[in-house]
Amino acid sequence: MKNDQILLTSRIRLARNIQGYGYPGHLSDEEARELTEKIIDVLHKRDDFWTFYPLADVKPLKSLYDLEENRISMQLMKNKDQAGYFIGEGGETIMVMEEDHLRMQDMRKGFFLDEEYERMKEIARAIEDELPVSFDNKLGYLTACPTNVGTGLRAGCMMHLPALDTLGMERLERSIARMGFVLRGMRGEGSKIVGHVYQISNERTLGLSEEEFLKRAKSITAEVAALERIKRKEMYLDHLIELEDMARRSYGVLRNARIMSYEEAMLHLSHMKLGIELSVLSPKKDFDLYDLMISLGKAHLQMERGSFLDERSSNIYRANKVRQLIKEVF
Repeated sequence: MKNDQILLTSRIRLARNIQGYGYPGHLSDEEARELTEKIIDVLHKRDDFWTFYPLADVKPLKSLYDLEENRISMQLMKNKDQAGYFIGEGGETIMVMEEDHLRMQDMRKGFFLDEEYERMKEIARAIEDELPVSFDNKLGYLTACPTNVGTGLRAGCMMHLPALDTLGMERLERSIARMGFVLRGMRGEGSKIVGHVYQISNERTLGLSEEEFLKRAKSITAEVAALERIKRKEMYLDHLIELEDMARRSYGVLRNARIMSYEEAMLHLSHMKLGIELSVLSPKKDFDLYDLMISLGKAHLQMERGSFLDERSSNIYRANKVRQLIKEVF
């Protein structure tokens, strides 16, 4: 089995709210502006560099681009009049007026939960040193949604799980649910599963310390990756013809299609990636599945093309890019 790319990204997110202000959705525009200015002042005192984007001033294509980059959420985009977001020099994001006053996150390719946690704790401490946060001695940090009360910490990873998805996820979902974790689509709660890519994170933030949640996240991620490898071996040993057919069929579609939706492209790229990693396809070079997940999004295609693309034009342009990829890889 070749070097696999099961673990795509890791992410730490912290939720915080400031005392004396209602939750987003219950603030006047003036209160939201006042609180945002306070947060801007705190971050501008730091040595690192942050760029603030008021959502009302951001062009729709730019916000969709950052959504595809997993920098911001759909929930943030729903509060366009009051919300905004910071992007740090290291790619970190702080969403302002999403579901909570502050959603601070660091997401990186690979597996860097410890480093991401330390970075977000540093940012959170800097804000808490300057602004009083909503905190209860028994419950912990107070948040708009009860599932975030406590540590306010979400620790998780994005994983490519084609073998588990093909052979059945139900047992895994039940198992990690007992540990307080949940499987979702790559955009989080309510999002579709695309290209066999799942986001795994803790469902609640109460009952354990931040360090214990972090330890559990690392343990569960390692177990899921190990189980995916077992299922891949099972596919290779017990279902080789079906595996070869799936991978080669997807290769054929990607090589020849002239129009392709995002979901279809990701499904076939997932099958082809699995075929490469299980040595049933022999490319000249490998490709990065996560990078393609991002770059084949509609906003990214429009940014690259430098013009508006309707759905049909996006699907045609995406198919062109995929055919070019096939030429380079094979």
